[in-house]
Amino acid sequence: MEYHRLLLFLLLFFCHSQLIKTAPSFDDNEFAEFEIADEEPQVSFANNDVKEEQKKVDEIKEDVVREAPKQTDPTEDFSFLADEDEFEQAEKDLETNQGEADTAGKQGDTIKPLTFADVPSHFRSNWSSYQIESIALFVIIIYVINYLYGKTKNYSIALKWFSDNREKLEQQFALVGDDGTSTEEMEGHLIRETEFSYTVWSTGRTGCKGMLTQIKLRKRQDLLGILLNIIRPQLDRVVHKIDMDPNEMDSFVLIFGQRKSVLRAVKEMHDLSVYVTEKKNFEKLQLLPSFCVYAEVAEIVPAIIDSTTVHFLKRCEKYIEYVHISDQYSGAKQQDGQNSSKLPETHPTLIFSFILNSDNDDTSIDELLLNFTFYILERVKNYRLSKEGKIRADRKRQNVQENFLKMTHQQRQEAAQVPAIIDSTTVHFLKRCEKYIEYVHISDQYSGAKQQDKEGKIRADRKRQNVQENFLKMTHQQRQEAAQIRREEKTRERKQKVMEEEDPDRQRRLEKLEQKRDAKAKQPRIKQFKIK
Repeated sequence: MEYHRLLLFLLLFFCHSQLIKTAPSFDDNEFAEFEIADEEPQVSFANNDVKEEQKKVDEIKEDVVREAPKQTDPTEDFSFLADEDEFEQAEKDLETNQGEADTAGKQGDTIKPLTFADVPSHFRSNWSSYQIESIALFVIIIYVINYLYGKTKNYSIALKWFSDNREKLEQQFALVGDDGTSTEEMEGHLIRETEFSYTVWSTGRTGCKGMLTQIKLRKRQDLLGILLNIIRPQLDRVVHKIDMDPNEMDSFVLIFGQRKSVLRAVKEMHDLSVYVTEKKNFEKLQLLPSFCVYAEVAEIVPAIIDSTTVHFLKRCEKYIEYVHISDQYSGAKQQDGQNSSKLPETHPTLIFSFILNSDNDDTSIDELLLNFTFYILERVKNYRLSKEGKIRADRKRQNVQENFLKMTHQQRQEAAQVPAIIDSTTVHFLKRCEKYIEYVHISDQYSGAKQQDKEGKIRADRKRQNVQENFLKMTHQQRQEAAQIRREEKTRERKQKVMEEEDPDRQRRLEKLEQKRDAKAKQPRIKQFKIK
């Protein structure tokens, strides 16, 4: 966390320095503009000398041109053309005048060539136009540094967990760390799924096919993920998924753990959303207020969550997210709009989600969590439901299958009725006028709609009647199950009271009463009819 704060501080400091450099500088002198206006341009003396000499030469040329006299007689206008000596004399005078000008210029000061000083360009004036590029380059450098650091940090955390718990895993499984690709048995492989997810596969144990351990870490290599983690903190997790062999566990579904995590799992998982309900009448378990229990059958709660489990939950409260035990595990629930023609495949599975102790060098917590995983595994293997609980669980699974078949049958009927309404003409019209059509509602309860034929109306009435009957059957069954659960709880309380009775005579009398109740309950019920 300190490293991430340092990166953010450097980024903010660099941006602040660039903004200061780009800020315009203002002069405090209020009369600066008048001073600039009063300044006279400086002219070099060398340039003045050149201009004076050029003026002298021009004046001499004008004098030569003006020496020709004006002629009034038109016959003598072109008489000077016949005199060749006149042109020679003019050329001689021009040459003498130019010679005098050159000598006069040489006698004066010599003209020096113009020189330019090599003034170095200012560094700030060159780099000021590359500030956006420099900021982008600085951000890229920070991103690369953070990526390398986060990638190395996640790998070191995963490798540390695997090295600390490898010995315990090798005691429970014959093969630990198989890569899953080689034909020969390979051990000690920590498979990297992504930069923040690692897996370890362990197999070779009686009663289960194997255990897949997923180490789900924070996205430390992602700079954006770090910023989001500040707003919405996330934790490192270790998830153990154990696939049980068929007939190794009984028919029940159970989940317990932190209330927030359990509620999220109940909404997302298909088996939990169908089979389990919240169980609250377990004050004797003395669970923590932050924990909750969802179960299919009430009798499995005290059988799995015993005193040892409760003691462990209290000790490692902040490291436990949830424990999911199910013989009908099929993964996440289907999204809305996704229809399937058959039930999803189910298999008995145990899922343990723990918070990874990555910031602490104490490895005893990881060892306790792993021991708790195998303890629950053995209890699930050895536990069997009572006869009544087994009947209720099987009936529940049968009802789920029947409801699914009814739903798929209804969907097929609705799909068969669609082509009768939406034919090729309707489809062509919908494509042509797509942006003008909002919806079309057709209902048998609308007074203006066309009535169905006689057979279709009979089928629709029968369908509505079946829906009502199924609802009544389901509610009646739920009432019977609730009454049966209450009777079982009362019977269990009476038996517990008999076991806790200290007086042997009173205990004997209570046992006889319980035997009479059991015998009466087992007798077949006879209905009497009066015939007049």
